[in-house]
This record gives sequence, C-alpha cells and structure tokens, in this order.
Amino acid sequence: MYGSPFTSLVILVLEGLGSVPAEKYSRYEIGKELGQGGMATVYRAYDPRFEREVAVKILKKDLLEDTQLKERFERETKIIARLEHAVIVPVYDVGFDNGQLFYVMRYMAGGSLSERIEKGLTPHEIAHILIRIAAALDYAHGKGIVHRDLKPGNILFDENNNPYISDFGIAKFTQASTRITQSGIIGTPRYMSPEQARGDDADGRSDLYSLGIILFEMLSGHTPFEATTPLAMAFKHAVEEPPSILKINPNLPEGIEAVITKALAKQPDDRYNTCAEFTHAFLKVFPEASSLEADIVTPLPPRATKHEAPTEVPAPKPNSKSRLWMTAGFIALALITFTAWQSYQAPATNASTFTPEPATATPALSTPTTFPTETVAPTETVTPTIPIVIPGIGGADKIALTANKDVYVMDINGKNIRQLTNTNQPKFDLQWLPGGNELLYGEGKCVYKIDANTPSAKPEELACFTDEKFEGFRVSPDGKYAAISIQRRLIIFPFDTALLATAPSAFELQGSSAVCLDYTDVAVKSAQWSADGKSLAILYQGAIGDQLKLGETIRVLEVDTASCQDVDPLITVEIPERGFVPEGYAANPVLPAYHWDGAQQILFNTYKRNVGYGQLYLYDMSASLARKIDPANGVCCYRDSIISPDGTYILLFFQDLSLGADSETRMYYIPIDQLDSETTFTPIKLPVRFFPDSRENIEVALRPSVP
Repeated sequence: MYGSPFTSLVILVLEGLGSVPAEKYSRYEIGKELGQGGMATVYRAYDPRFEREVAVKILKKDLLEDTQLKERFERETKIIARLEHAVIVPVYDVGFDNGQLFYVMRYMAGGSLSERIEKGLTPHEIAHILIRIAAALDYAHGKGIVHRDLKPGNILFDENNNPYISDFGIAKFTQASTRITQSGIIGTPRYMSPEQARGDDADGRSDLYSLGIILFEMLSGHTPFEATTPLAMAFKHAVEEPPSILKINPNLPEGIEAVITKALAKQPDDRYNTCAEFTHAFLKVFPEASSLEADIVTPLPPRATKHEAPTEVPAPKPNSKSRLWMTAGFIALALITFTAWQSYQAPATNASTFTPEPATATPALSTPTTFPTETVAPTETVTPTIPIVIPGIGGADKIALTANKDVYVMDINGKNIRQLTNTNQPKFDLQWLPGGNELLYGEGKCVYKIDANTPSAKPEELACFTDEKFEGFRVSPDGKYAAISIQRRLIIFPFDTALLATAPSAFELQGSSAVCLDYTDVAVKSAQWSADGKSLAILYQGAIGDQLKLGETIRVLEVDTASCQDVDPLITVEIPERGFVPEGYAANPVLPAYHWDGAQQILFNTYKRNVGYGQLYLYDMSASLARKIDPANGVCCYRDSIISPDGTYILLFFQDLSLGADSETRMYYIPIDQLDSETTFTPIKLPVRFFPDSRENIEVALRPSVP
C-alpha cells in the first residue's frame, strides 16, 4: 500500500481530514504524503516518545459523516487489537485529537506483494509468503474473524522481507450480524470469493479462495479472471471455472493444477479445510521450496478426520451457478463493486517458470520468466547476546521433537526442518537409537522406529501391547535392553523385536524367561537410563505428605543388567526429598516432565499452567542440591526441557506467564554456566506458530555429535 526508506514506521489512522492534515495529532508529528486509497490518505509521521518513524492514515473529509465508514473504522480497531499474531501488522495506539479518530500501527518498510509480483518471485519466496500468511489467516479464523479483502496490496513486507497481513477494515466477526454495506457484498473484485460475489455469508474458506487467487498470480503473473467492469469480474468468480495455470505457464510442475483447482473451487466445502492444508499441498508440489531456509517448514499436515469448518456461519447454497441472484441484485452489485473498483489492480505481466536446474530469473514483459531452483546466499547473522548456536554445541548436532503430535528433525540451530511422521497422534518417549540414524517413539499401544536420514522414510512398527496403560519404552545406551513402563510396573526386557512379539502384555513380559527385572514396588509411569546403563531414573505415582494425596516423585534406581539377578534395586535418590519441596508442589504434586543427563544432573518442572508448564528446577545429585532457574526473561513457565549430551547446555520450552493466553511456545538452547548471569538469551528461530497447541506435551531428543 505504501513504501518508504525508513525501516521502522507506524500507521496512524484519522477520520475526516482534507488533503493537508494538521501538523500534529496527539504526540505524532505529521509529514509528507505516502499514498492514497479510496477512503484515506497515508502520511509519513514521527513518534517522539519512542523516537520512531510513523505514518498517518487519514480518512477523506467528505466521508467524515458516513456512519457506515465510522463503524468500519471502529470495527477495524477492535479486530486488529484482538488479533495478536506475529504475522499480522499490530496496532500500537488509538486516540482522538483535532476532532479526529486515529490509531497507530507498525509501518512495513519492504513494500507490498503487488510490487514483488511485478518483479517476479522464486519458488522459495512464494513458499515463504504462503507459509506465513496461511498461519496468520488460520489464527484469525480460529478467533472467528474473516479478512474478506485479502489481496497483494494488503500483504506488506518488513525490512527483512517477511510478509504480514494488513488492512482488516472490512473484516468481520463470523458470528456478528452487522453488515457495513446494505447488500453485504464487499471486497476487491479481482480477489473476491464466489460467496462474496453472491452476497452470501463467508467463513475462513473465503479467505482461502483469495489466497488461491494470489498464489495463481504469484506463479503466473496474472490473476485467473479478466474483465472490463467490476460486475463482470464478480460474475466470473461466481460462475466461471478458472483457466488452466499450466496453459498460462506450461513450465510449472504438473501437480500444481490440482492444488489451484481445489483452492479455487466454487463451493467452500470443496476447498481445503484450512490455509495450512492448502500450503502443505503446494509444498508437496514444490518440495525444494521448503528446504532453502531455516524458517521454512512444511506446514502441519491435514488430519486424518475431516476438519470442522473454520467458522460457524452457514455454508453457501449448493447451486453455485444459479443466475437467479443476478436478476434481483444486478444493479446493487454494480453500485457496490463500482466503489470497490477504485482498488482494482491491473494484472502483472511477469510470470515464473519451474526448471529442475539452477537458473537465473529473467523478467519479461509478455512471456514467462524462468522459475529457478534458487541457490540461497548466506544470510547476514546478527550477533546475539550469547554465543551463536552452531551444529555440535553441547555435544549435539540434531534436534528431534514433536509439534502438533508429529515428529520433526532439525539442526541444532533450528535450520533444515523436516517432518518425519504424519499421523497426528500423540507420541511419547521420543529418543535417538544407538548410532544416531534412527528415532524410536511410542504411539498409542505400539513402538515405532524411523530412519531420520532417509527422505520419505516410513515408520516401522517394532512392538505392540494389549494393556490399557502402556506409557514408556526406553532403550538402553548399548541397545541391548528396553525399560518398559506398562500397567504401572517397570519391566526390563531384551530389546529384541522377535522376543517382544512373544510377550504383548505385562503378564507375558513378566512371565517370560528373558525378563531381566520386574519392578512393582511403586506405580511407575516412565523411566530413563543412565549413561552407563546401570541405573534408571523413574517417575512414579504414590501417596505423599500426609498420605491423603497422590503425587509424582522421581526415583533413581541401580539396576543389574549384566547378571539380571533377582534382587531389589538400590534406591539412590528421590525428588522431592526431605528439606526440599518445589514451589507449588504441595498444591499440585505433579511433575509433568523430567530429564536425566545420565550422570549427576536432573532437570524437571512443576505444574502451573497449560497442562504441564511450571517452574523449572535443576537438581545436582552429587550435592543433593536443587535450584530454581528462570533463564528466559526471568519468569515462569517451562516444560519438556532436556540437558545436552555433554551436560553443558539446556534445551527448553518456554511460555511467558505474564502474557496469559497470548503467550507462544518458544525454544531456547542455553549454556548451563550462564544460568545465573544477567545474560539475555535469544530463542531459536522457528516458523510462526510451529507449536500451535499451547497445551501439547512436546517430546524432544538431542542427537549426540559424532566426533
């Protein structure tokens, strides 16, 4: 919508000024004009309090008394304030001065997507845009908000080339009955969904359709429909099928046709259920586009079961090609869309072509340009306040973890993210098997392994159990034994798939001649091996305190796998212990997550929020000393944290308690020797909303570096 050499600017919206605004509104100092639209003019401005450049968006004077536009302004303010997402341009301030309303937003110094489409885009750039915008749209739809005017001009970029969604001026709450035009037909004709063109209710899938139009334009340089009037354009969206994108740009991969066709289906029920699902389908066609940069990752895959509609408004009527609406609404539609036509944009003339080999993109005026497999130059690294995390730090070179109930693997610095599973089922006891090439995890009542180095590898089922409570399966460091937590008992059994197949229940395991240990003194929920394979740290449930309450305790046992003698294991440590009770444990005696470094340090957290986040503690077994640590911003809360293979770093997951429901899950890799310093730590950069469920249990495992 506008551009400027300044890299930190804010938009300030005011109603009803003429072409020359007052010199100052509140504390904001007004400067030169940046651009104009159908309703408002944007001015450059300055915020002296925070010493940053701003912009002032002023509604045209002749629209001051328009009650519908005033309602639009007020609705936009409320909507943007409600949408606190990293890819939605934020509101900084709202006020009233000189008889005018205004609000303050961040300025995006990188221009709009319209300008970038004109220059041509690479597959990597398109993937980056699609992933970020899809995440923000799904977030808004989850809040019950539909944008309704998504277009390249409303996708703005910051100085680092990251796209953001702007202009929620005609967005609506899906359960609201208020309309801001008499006909309810609203949006930009070139990107309008069929249901918007018909004046029907629109849910999140309407925005998905608009995103499909934008993708079509990014890939081909043209929008799918051309018309000489707004009315004709709206008619084409409602009735005509889109042209084949492969006829416009035949060098694109063949699979893109089906992706575009589904996204641009006339009926919302025939489209993708979410924008993330749409993005996932695109990246399956362009897999190389998702592997060129650290913060690009295949979006969370569609679930096995059908999604519910993103919003609760009724779906449009099934006969999308009916022309009955035209006879009664033709004139009203023409009037409404004529106003919207002010923002109607001429199609870009540049296109892009897919080629399997690296090439240089060459813009052309009337013919498609080359769509290269991009070779990415090294990006400039901003020096953080701690040493930059590089592969091999802390004795680890890979992170395996779960997000949205599936397994991902990445470099230790968060780059090169790959998704390994696609079951959307909870996992437990994720671990690297000896050798570092395969991962093992539990899912349901079964144990699986998967090759982490082979693209498109499929999980291999190792063993399944019939008991109701199968909660843990940990393989010893030498790969010879498995510590199985089943029916709240601990059974040490040879890690042999043939033997495991003969004992599919706790009863058969403990009765087998191959069993090494059947520990039933306490109700065991999980176990972790020591580095030498001679001890186990178990989490068990039992009576605590006055014996009237059940609670969780960590216990370290010495086990004899060398001879598997039938003797009671020696207990060496219990946490909590006498003289040490973690904060909040008396009220909620739960330890949602713990990790043993296999030597002298145990990391664990208490329960405070979101089904498992709480205070983080590091326990030194050699000194019987525990200390509470708050390495991220000095506040709660943490969970699922682990110690690095060499014992010098902590990988942790953090949610800022002070932000309440708006807190997002962030991942840090922090040196243990700097925990008590005043160092400000920087989280590892991950894709936006990589952890979409703030209540999810995150399984994580670090792969030891190979010398």
